[in-house]
Amino acid sequence: MKGEIQKCLDAGVPHLHIDVFDGVFLDSPNALTFGPQMIDSIRKRFIDVAELTLDIHLCVHRPERYAEAMAEAGATRIIFQWEAMGGNGDDNGEDGSDALSAAIAFAKTITSLGMKCGVSINPETSVTSIYPLLDTGLVDLVDVLAVEPGFGGQEFNPLAIEKIVMLRRYREEVLRNSRDGAGMEEDVKILVDGGIHRGTSSLVRSAGADILVAGTALFRHPLGLEVAVKELL
Repeated sequence: MKGEIQKCLDAGVPHLHIDVFDGVFLDSPNALTFGPQMIDSIRKRFIDVAELTLDIHLCVHRPERYAEAMAEAGATRIIFQWEAMGGNGDDNGEDGSDALSAAIAFAKTITSLGMKCGVSINPETSVTSIYPLLDTGLVDLVDVLAVEPGFGGQEFNPLAIEKIVMLRRYREEVLRNSRDGAGMEEDVKILVDGGIHRGTSSLVRSAGADILVAGTALFRHPLGLEVAVKELL
């Protein structure tokens, strides 16, 4: 792990996206990664890298349990799954209000612990489901999943393009006005995660994505990570 992170830093990539799976939220024994101990080790090992950003993407059951431990471990931001709050792809679902209340409460917990907060949506979830959460100003990043969560090497889902465009428009037409009125300094960032490679990176950037998450395209590139990074820019 130390060597791979150093390769990222050497290639000018200090922003790390770390997927945390518990094998429960995504019901598979193979969907089990690591927890706060690993985050703590990464932060301590690279403590001199001031620009190091650790985004922790929680794909876990009862994500509230992890907030304090991740804050203590040195996480920069927690990105939680909207679906873990009880949300689904139906804007008018019976559990919509409960999911929103749970998401707002969790976002408040995250920010109260000194971390930034992001929200992630699965490919089948409508992007409009999270608009009320974005309106609160508690979330500074949206993670648009372009593949099903859990496993690398999947094909890019083109539905992500439409979601990115919708988010960009909502940011420009609604959120920026709210931000300016509330004295907020930064836009909500749009991140796209999954199926990112040389052929899809330009598509998502043109649609309005600010941050691209790549795994297979970077770490399995035959010419190395530094070349792979350049190909995505």
